[in-house]
Amino acid sequence: MRKGSLLRLVWLACLLAAAFPAAAQEVPYTVAVTGAPSTDLADKLEAESRLVQAKDQPAPSVISLRHRAEADMDRLVEVLRSEGYYAGKTSFTLDETARPVAVAVTVDAGPRFRLEAFNVRMDHAAGQPEPEPVPIADLGLGIGDPARAEAVVTAQAALLRALAEQGFALAKATERQVVVDHAAQTMRVEVVVASGPLCTFGPVTVNGLSRLDEGWVRRRIPWEPDEHFSLSAMESLRKRLVESRLFSSVKLSTAEAVDAEGRLPMTIDLREANRRSVGTGLSWASSEGFGARAFWEHRNLLGAAERLRGELTASQIRNAVDLTARVPDLGAVDQDGLAALTAEEQRTEAYNTRTLGGSVGMEWRLTPTWTVAASGAVERTFEERENRTRDYTLVSLPLEARHDNTDDLLDPSRGNRLRVQVRPFVEALGSTVGFTRFEIGDSHYLEVLNDPRIILAGWGHFGIITGAGLDSIPSDKRFYVGGGGSVRAYGYQMAGPVDDAGDPTGGLSALAFGGEIRVKVTDTIGVVPFIEAGSAYESRLPHPEDDLRWGAGLGLRYFTPVGPARLDVAVPLNRRRGIDDSFQVYLSLGQAF
Repeated sequence: MRKGSLLRLVWLACLLAAAFPAAAQEVPYTVAVTGAPSTDLADKLEAESRLVQAKDQPAPSVISLRHRAEADMDRLVEVLRSEGYYAGKTSFTLDETARPVAVAVTVDAGPRFRLEAFNVRMDHAAGQPEPEPVPIADLGLGIGDPARAEAVVTAQAALLRALAEQGFALAKATERQVVVDHAAQTMRVEVVVASGPLCTFGPVTVNGLSRLDEGWVRRRIPWEPDEHFSLSAMESLRKRLVESRLFSSVKLSTAEAVDAEGRLPMTIDLREANRRSVGTGLSWASSEGFGARAFWEHRNLLGAAERLRGELTASQIRNAVDLTARVPDLGAVDQDGLAALTAEEQRTEAYNTRTLGGSVGMEWRLTPTWTVAASGAVERTFEERENRTRDYTLVSLPLEARHDNTDDLLDPSRGNRLRVQVRPFVEALGSTVGFTRFEIGDSHYLEVLNDPRIILAGWGHFGIITGAGLDSIPSDKRFYVGGGGSVRAYGYQMAGPVDDAGDPTGGLSALAFGGEIRVKVTDTIGVVPFIEAGSAYESRLPHPEDDLRWGAGLGLRYFTPVGPARLDVAVPLNRRRGIDDSFQVYLSLGQAF
């Protein structure tokens, strides 16, 4: 090969190496973000940093890594401003001698600016009333609060919702001006709103029904034609339709303009869900053994949301077949007819029973959170207890009131559940012996922290039986305390009086209560420390100073799409030797209460 040709090849190789230095080797790196004045701000900065999010993907070259870091600086400054740090600065350094290359991002947040004013100017149409002023506190803002961009946007949306609640459904924000004063370290917000006309509810169109009677949907509409528009009324309807479980999709929308009479037409778009569903559930407790449940349900049997449900239960303490039916709007809206049939066998330490029973009744939904019910029931029971047998027929009139404003069935984070029941019993077939069972149960939930989520949950139960002595009360109608859903540190029905053999006798009264702290550590894992106490009493009224059984424990939760899976371990704090086990374990789906 000629010398000139060899020189040209060497020159070409050098040019290629200079032009594509990264083709031979990628650049792994580490990144650290320091200087943020709070953990919350640090988390938000890292969430927006491409350096942090792509740290497991080596850069093509050092030059590319530097470009990535430079682009990050603008992103991080925007995060600082959105959180009220309008004088914030960021910088970075690259240590190319380190392996992997070390990227250090430094944040100088500076002072946090404060909200000085949030002013609203209302432009109302000629001939239309002016909306009532909305206090700034109702928008989630306060003068002197950190000047966060998200809070301002949220406040503007809350303003429009408040105006819609007044009847100005078409109100729109036409202008928003934000003035940041660096010298005073403050922010002023000016919002201009066109309130539009005062609206009333207009014609309602229902779309998407194929099997369900449209009348059932229309009977749930909580407003009358020409009534003043209310956003909360729309939300109440949407919630009721969702809770019915008849629909897989529920969408409520308004027209973009009122008609000549000032009415706002509404549209309800629905997608019907599958009418039938089946399901199963498993549970295990150290004192109750394994339990299994299977159900079949039809939620629209005849086209008017009639519901029929069959359920099979198999466990070491209860085997049962339950059949229930509900006929909605029987004679009036929110007045439902109820019917139930039950065949069950119970085998506990206290008694063995076989029962066949049925009931019919009515249920009235008084408000979105209050429900009352009344029914008539009859049951035939064969009982074995202490080598004695007894059979009896009971007729009863259960009267019940329920209140529930919680936000979730299986995992509530706020709200209250209250249940009060009075149930008079009369033994049939010639006997005049009767008694009345009264009980009240309540649970309350309070979210005290959002991230990590911490919920305080408490419950209580009180019950008494009047009209007959303990020996005259059937064993399965007495009060018992202990086990899952009760004082968990004690075995099933064991937190109360026992006979000489150590078997529970039940009582004429009961008192139990407890509380727990539900801490959601990650999106899927939670821990729950709890303490509970309670007992059944042979006396007519509870005597908490005597034999109150205390217990404490720790639970683990694994959150699934259908609810939390629960593992609880509880220990008795005043254990009775030879009667109470040293601990109890529970496995099931859903919170304990």
